[in-house]
Amino acid sequence: MTGRVVWITGASSGIGEALVRECAAKGASVVLSARRTERLEDVTSGLPNPDTHLVLPLDVTATHTHAAAFARILDRYGHLDTLVCNAGVGQRASVRETDLEAERHIMEVNFFGALSLIRETIEHLVTRPAGHIVGVSSVMGKLATPRRATYAASKHAMNGYFDALRAELYDTPVDVSLLCPGYIRTEISVQALLPDGSRHGAMDAQHENAMLPDIFARHAVRAMERRRPEVYIGGRETWGVPLQRFLPGLVRWLLPRVITRE
Repeated sequence: MTGRVVWITGASSGIGEALVRECAAKGASVVLSARRTERLEDVTSGLPNPDTHLVLPLDVTATHTHAAAFARILDRYGHLDTLVCNAGVGQRASVRETDLEAERHIMEVNFFGALSLIRETIEHLVTRPAGHIVGVSSVMGKLATPRRATYAASKHAMNGYFDALRAELYDTPVDVSLLCPGYIRTEISVQALLPDGSRHGAMDAQHENAMLPDIFARHAVRAMERRRPEVYIGGRETWGVPLQRFLPGLVRWLLPRVITRE
């Protein structure tokens, strides 16, 4: 990470904030993007060498602003080495009760926002000696649980897109990585969308007792440094991925019986 310019979205809290701190501690110049400017400034003030980092407020759904945002990075540093597409929103609503607009918003944040940033930066990244595109997906990019249908769909879409992107870029200097967290102790359940698009406003028990974001970030940045194509980080919930692959019938039987309805 030393000397690299790393752009991280969703950087104001949770996994994004933890990734910012870990990358900065390892010597990267970090571009922090999210909608909450004051929170980004608070995070930056606590980083080593805060003047080497850039607060870049951004709404990933406002795709018309992405070109200007990237131009600011190039004006400041002259190049970008790593794009980390981390911004995301969760869901706590059944298929039968969820508004279509809420579902569209989840897809815009979790999938199309990342896609737009990749399209904006990819031609630059292929000119770098070791460009890197990183997506923060989820264990739910491989399986899906009740009341998370659209969230799971957005992460399945991200996984498929990144797999194809990796294959397309195999003969370029750009590596493509997927970080797939399980339950991490963040506000994703607090900020998750209810059927009408309002916020859930409560911490799930699974997240309350989950892995700390800083621990996740240490594993994640180590995987990024090793250019791992895909890594699953979390607790026992990550076992669901091999179970889904090798015992899909068991997973289908278990999910409605063991997943809570919160």
